[in-house]
Amino acid sequence: MVPTTWRFTLCLAVLSASGCAHQQPEGGRAPAPSLSRCSNPTGRYSIAHPSAWKTNTGNGVEPCRFFHPTPFEVQPHSEEPLVAVSVKREPMPLDTFVQGNTGSSNEVLQQEKLTLAGRPAVRLELRATQESPLLPPGTREYLYAIGDGDSVVRLSTLAIRGLDYAGNRAVLDEMVRTLELR
Repeated sequence: MVPTTWRFTLCLAVLSASGCAHQQPEGGRAPAPSLSRCSNPTGRYSIAHPSAWKTNTGNGVEPCRFFHPTPFEVQPHSEEPLVAVSVKREPMPLDTFVQGNTGSSNEVLQQEKLTLAGRPAVRLELRATQESPLLPPGTREYLYAIGDGDSVVRLSTLAIRGLDYAGNRAVLDEMVRTLELR
């Protein structure tokens, strides 16, 4: 085979493989999973989550607070269950929340100011230190905190054995885009 013919054949093979073998929907992204909307009247928010996921419906705990790909139980007046994503309104201004979570009990791996649901927000990735009162040292947490007057809506996931931290982060990133505050 002459060099020119060889190059032409190679180019055709590359074009065929890249153009036909792995076609994706327009925009180059896989289709988004179907979503279901869930409302928490007490927390004054609604949020969409993957339709295949489970969420709590109440029973002593405000609804739409916990989200997980498989069924789980929430016991009233007990510790939070280990779930993929949790959402909670906390009674403090955004600045106070950030200061409390970026002190000596956590190493800040990422901190980014954002605007979400039309309000000031921050995205944090933290690693618990020896001084953490709640999490074992070294535990990573990925969270969003959205300021809403004198309170914060916190959405988070943890890197704990049995949870898909990377996958749950991606779902959390999508969920936060659907958050509506009241």
